[in-house]
Amino acid sequence: MWIILIVALSDTSIVGPALGLTLKDLYPFGDQAGDEALSKNDDGSSPPIPISTLFPFFNHQHSKLFVSTNGVISFLQGVSTFTPDPFPIANDARMIAAFWADIDTRNGGTVWYRETTDAVLLDRATKEVTNNYPNFFRFKASWVFIATWDRVAFYGCSDEGCSKTNTFQAVLITNGQHSFTIYNYEDIQWTTGKASGGESATGLGGTPAQVGFNAGDGIVSFTVNASRSPDIVNVDKESNVDIPGKFAFRIDASDISDGGCNTKGNLTIVPRYGPMLGGQYLIISGPCIEPNATIKVTFSGSPQKECERKSDLALACITPLFSHTGDTPVKVEIANQEGDSRIFQGLYTVLNPADCKHQVQRHNAFDWFSGLQKISWDPDVAELHEDDLVDIDLLYLMKVEGRLKWMIDIRKKGVKRLQNTTEFPLPDPANNYAMAIRVTAATRKNNQFFRGIWSDVFPLAVTKGEAKQFCQSWLYSEAQLPSRTAEDVQPCPCTLDQAFLDIVRFQPDPDCNMFNRNRTYNCLYRKDSTHCIRMAQVGPNGIDNLCCYDADMNLIDSRLKEGGCLQRYHYLGGPEVLPYLSNFYFDVLPFLHCCRYSQKEQNDPSDDKNNGTLCPQYIKHRKFSSCANYEPPRPARTNGDPHITTLDGYSYTFNGVGEFVYLKTTDGTFQSQIRFEQFRKENGDLVDASVCTAFVSRHFSTSGSDVVEVRLNSIRTADLLVNGDIIDFDESTVHRFPGIFVVQMTSNQPNLNTTKKEFIVSFTEIGIAFRAIASPAVLSILPVVGNKTLAGSLRGLLGDFDENPDNDLRTPSEEILLTNSTSERIHYDFGISWRITENISLFSYEPGKSFGDYQLPRFRPTFILPTNLPPEVTEVCGTNRECAFDFTLTDSVEFATETVELLVIFNSSLAASIKTKNCEDLPSVERGVWNATNTLEGSNATLSCFYGYETTGGGHIHCSNGTWGNLSGIKCTPLGSVSKMDDKLEESSRHYYVITICVVVLVVIIILIIAVVLYRLYKKKRREYALGKLTDLHGDSVYEYKTKDSEL
Repeated sequence: MWIILIVALSDTSIVGPALGLTLKDLYPFGDQAGDEALSKNDDGSSPPIPISTLFPFFNHQHSKLFVSTNGVISFLQGVSTFTPDPFPIANDARMIAAFWADIDTRNGGTVWYRETTDAVLLDRATKEVTNNYPNFFRFKASWVFIATWDRVAFYGCSDEGCSKTNTFQAVLITNGQHSFTIYNYEDIQWTTGKASGGESATGLGGTPAQVGFNAGDGIVSFTVNASRSPDIVNVDKESNVDIPGKFAFRIDASDISDGGCNTKGNLTIVPRYGPMLGGQYLIISGPCIEPNATIKVTFSGSPQKECERKSDLALACITPLFSHTGDTPVKVEIANQEGDSRIFQGLYTVLNPADCKHQVQRHNAFDWFSGLQKISWDPDVAELHEDDLVDIDLLYLMKVEGRLKWMIDIRKKGVKRLQNTTEFPLPDPANNYAMAIRVTAATRKNNQFFRGIWSDVFPLAVTKGEAKQFCQSWLYSEAQLPSRTAEDVQPCPCTLDQAFLDIVRFQPDPDCNMFNRNRTYNCLYRKDSTHCIRMAQVGPNGIDNLCCYDADMNLIDSRLKEGGCLQRYHYLGGPEVLPYLSNFYFDVLPFLHCCRYSQKEQNDPSDDKNNGTLCPQYIKHRKFSSCANYEPPRPARTNGDPHITTLDGYSYTFNGVGEFVYLKTTDGTFQSQIRFEQFRKENGDLVDASVCTAFVSRHFSTSGSDVVEVRLNSIRTADLLVNGDIIDFDESTVHRFPGIFVVQMTSNQPNLNTTKKEFIVSFTEIGIAFRAIASPAVLSILPVVGNKTLAGSLRGLLGDFDENPDNDLRTPSEEILLTNSTSERIHYDFGISWRITENISLFSYEPGKSFGDYQLPRFRPTFILPTNLPPEVTEVCGTNRECAFDFTLTDSVEFATETVELLVIFNSSLAASIKTKNCEDLPSVERGVWNATNTLEGSNATLSCFYGYETTGGGHIHCSNGTWGNLSGIKCTPLGSVSKMDDKLEESSRHYYVITICVVVLVVIIILIIAVVLYRLYKKKRREYALGKLTDLHGDSVYEYKTKDSEL
């Protein structure tokens, strides 16, 4: 009888007896394939075989392996045991058991093996994986190892028994991150050697062979059907992938997953995340899909569309254009030929356009004017791979009838996909100022959304005159709207270091930040900036505060250079506000037209004198960045053999082993817990020290209560999990959940090792955030608290946040230890007292692990640093005692060096947490602008007047004792004497300007009325996609086409 014997896994799908594989179905093997062969032996194995890539298996990386005669590939040691022990097995018996039995090649047969990177075999291996694991449709094999047991006999066989042989194969496949194993069984005639109780004539009976995987920890394993039972002889007729004799498994994670489908209602959607602009190619798996089934998908709020059946295991769907971001319910309906339907549910996460990785790249993207422009794209993306030709679509954003709408213009048809680059003409503005490019598969399939990939959303650069016209029109329109002030808006950090520190109230601006190392372009719309941040939450009335910093780390005053300012719409969107698009159209475009495209140099005599005043007029509606009254958040740290600095600045060492309360509120609405494990050297020896390996946090907020966890991983360095699910940062480095945002960053510290990972986890509603820096050996954490209302109401290893470090050693019973207590007393009377119990643990546990596996109550660490330190310790650590402590206990230069590096980062954060002394914001001046590095104490400022004006009343001021002094008499006045006639002429010009505006507005209204009438007549011939209220978004006519054949 076939039975599943697995740890923490779901049932395997089994196919009944049928014709099996033939030798032609196996990967090529033998001398002609270039294989090595084991010498004829009984219970032997190969020497350690170095492999050319790290192979992930059971959450561990391996650089060597052993091929054993007895049907096993192992990683830590060879396997000579001939009778298979039941899994799980301890003693480092980490193995892939293709057919673990007592094989004796002296009685017949050969064991062959080789590694390969042959392109043909890699392509075959890739297809094996993608066919059996549809959610890995982007997987590309980079390395394969093939082991073949060719016609092998069993130990103790008689003459008759030796004629019975087995032929099978194990194929190991990886791309460096994920790994898979394929078992191929061509012919299985025996199961048991004589020494295992088998019959010498038949090879049956006794303790039969075992097939599966073992982690070697005595806890985690996977056993394939019927192992160690007589039915294992039929393994060559069984399968978990619908091909008799073939089994497929993913083996890199902490559990083993087999292929196949199910009849349950859950969907696996890959990619799990995708762009708001749609067109993404999704592979959806889970359901078993019959041939000729009718498949339809519905994304919440969008019309039902058809999907394609790709195999018994997978279907392909295309995403629509969305008007929102975040989790979106997906419903798939599968109907068979008899009309019976099944419904499957899943979730798909829609990403903000600013957070997506752009798959269409614009060349020389800084300013795109009308005319010939060049783009490139990846020709192998899934959205395009089924077509040889693509179309180049230009979409432009327009405000029509009070709402934003996408219009489409097919700029070029039938471009060869594989050429991956092309030029095409950008049209004249004609009010089409915000654009995006979509490379679309040329074949448009019926009743499906369009397949395509996108560029960034970008502005069309225009001439000075066109920009001036746009800006003046915007100024008039803006004056009719409710004003947006900076009252009750979080002020900007005063310095770049403070901006890096304040991950509680701000987040990196997706369009301009120092972590955009993987982007082709950065800071396109704030060209004088090197790093910008935005408010982490939508501000009052939906506004945002954009703060930008220059190369000298100073906050930019947008009156002087291209920096940040108040934004009418937050890029995250909101009720009736489109994510990113509303901000781009109503904030970014006006800034560019008023402050870049229309501007001239201040002392340029060309054009009229009014031109130089457009940007200051823009700033009147969008207040420049200010750090007045800014209060920095307060940092803490945990690093090394854990060295902890509390939020109030008290430092101590606590190297317990277990899980502890890291930080919590006294009312229990916020909980953060930390895990310390005993440090293990590279040779596997444990030492009397511990390190942080994970932390987890949860906030019971009004919007949600998701659990966020960061933990080390030996393959990927570290993982970030939300509610136990690993978050994938391939599609976006930023993910949002109710009241939470998480970011994976490339560290701005150039000396940090590239194998490190860095995450930001910010609980925006309560004002607590964590910066986690992970290396293979340790997880370092920099907590930050920016909510002053929490003062005195926090508890745990990080203290109580009341600005008094003397009471930070507070136990759960409110007993307070003296700050001069010994390390031993701090350990036992304070640190250990914060150990959590199983019933309150927020941690997720890998298969085979539980709360108890991480607790070591009797662990006693080393408390005292030796007085006589070896010279190498002093050489690495200097006078740093924390580094010396870590080096002495672990013998690891890398670990000790990380302690020093993290301390440098923390000290920088600590300095940034001190409130800066600065002067009030410099006032705006008519016909001029103040030039100042910043508004910090000791700064200087000089008034620069526009062409034709000069400074009166002084013009050089100094920030001292928090004030610039008396500025009332300092202004810009016309050069030379100014007559009353000049005043009258200027007043007259103002009247003329107002009259002109009124006439223009009247003409525009008449033109709009005519246009509306013509539009309604023309409406049936065009299609448009209206972005605004959800009820207006979706229909079968998705886009308005505006084809210009002469330009295609």
